[in-house]
Amino acid sequence: PLSIYFPNSQLKAIMKSTTAIVLFMSCLNASSGFVNHHAPTPLTRTFVATPAKALTTRLHAASEADTENGIESIHRGADATFAIIDVDGSGTLSREELTKHLSVAGYNIETIDKIFNKMDVNKDNEISRPEFQRGMVLLAALRTAPGLGNYNGEFVKEICEDADQVFQSADADGNGEIDLQELRSHIGRSFANYSESAIDNIFRQIDVDGDGTITKEEFRDAFCKYSALRQAIGEGPNYK
Repeated sequence: PLSIYFPNSQLKAIMKSTTAIVLFMSCLNASSGFVNHHAPTPLTRTFVATPAKALTTRLHAASEADTENGIESIHRGADATFAIIDVDGSGTLSREELTKHLSVAGYNIETIDKIFNKMDVNKDNEISRPEFQRGMVLLAALRTAPGLGNYNGEFVKEICEDADQVFQSADADGNGEIDLQELRSHIGRSFANYSESAIDNIFRQIDVDGDGTITKEEFRDAFCKYSALRQAIGEGPNYK
């Protein structure tokens, strides 16, 4: 019920604030700091026509495969979001980087500190990529939260319009693809805080097929999936 697209900036600010409160309460829901979502209990019902042991084995295997695919998908999303927040390209997230990113998304400092402290498992005052992946797996609220997850991802039409406008702006030579230098130039013009290595990391996350260029389809897909990307380099008639 919270994923509603508000082009009006005032209404969207209220929306983000409400979502941040929900996320904050979710963070406090478990003593470990994470809401654990265990894999569904594998179905073990057997039927007369099939040997019970064989059927149980197959169902367990299917359940494990589904769980592995789900975690891999969460990890891919986490890696893309991590790359966008890691503005210096160091491979770790500092408290300052997370604070800067989530403040823009409407989170208050207390909530940001809670998220950071719970993701920083080894308490070295930085969040590694595996720690970020773990946090996104264990805390489901983050996966649909502003600036972190697939927030407003169901509004494909509006997001695609914004994505196309950003794509057109970044595609300097107009050949229908964005290469690494074009992305560097585009982000460098408006978002000078990103290091070259950080932009390289973002490029790799969007260039899904790894052919060295970003197609319009790849860019649209990333814009729909990652609210962090829309927040970082968002433009367009629907972006606020």
